[in-house]
Amino acid sequence: MPGGALACAKGDEILLGLEWLLAQHAFAHVVATQDWHPPGHVSFASRHPPHQPFESIELYGHAQTLWPDHCIQRTEGAALHPAIDWSACDAIIRKGTDPGIDSYSAFRNNIGPDGHRPATGLAGWLRDRRVTDVYVCGLARDVCVLWTAEDAVAAGFNTYFLWPLTRPVTFETDDDTRQRLSSLGIAIVDA
Repeated sequence: MPGGALACAKGDEILLGLEWLLAQHAFAHVVATQDWHPPGHVSFASRHPPHQPFESIELYGHAQTLWPDHCIQRTEGAALHPAIDWSACDAIIRKGTDPGIDSYSAFRNNIGPDGHRPATGLAGWLRDRRVTDVYVCGLARDVCVLWTAEDAVAAGFNTYFLWPLTRPVTFETDDDTRQRLSSLGIAIVDA
């Protein structure tokens, strides 16, 4: 959200749409995600001086964007947005809980020191409930929502990206985000 430690410009513009969507009870199951980082998380620029937020370093053989300290466990900054009634959610996937591995996707963590992307359990949870279609929205369009959509389609789910109900870290990535989604057969819902 604007003004947060890791602000998404115009992120607050999606709140009314998200609230409306949840109030429709159009989905059999709703899952929310929540960044839930311990202090000193490996993705924080403060852990890698002299690097600054949004710089990239190599971590476990791959590029890692460094972020401002954000969504610290048990702080107000990690809370789900209070303007949304989250009672429709069946599950909340907390991401970034391992201090040594970043986590963008709701389905899998980023690459860890062993070279693998550990699963969060979401794919199995959805399959146990016979879910075939996954609709994604939220923040940030060009990072967490994008990676979640990519992993959803890789796990075999029909995946729909609710573009108006997302906002990016930076709007400059929108063309690349659309290209990545289209190349994987992810449906972009623009209305």
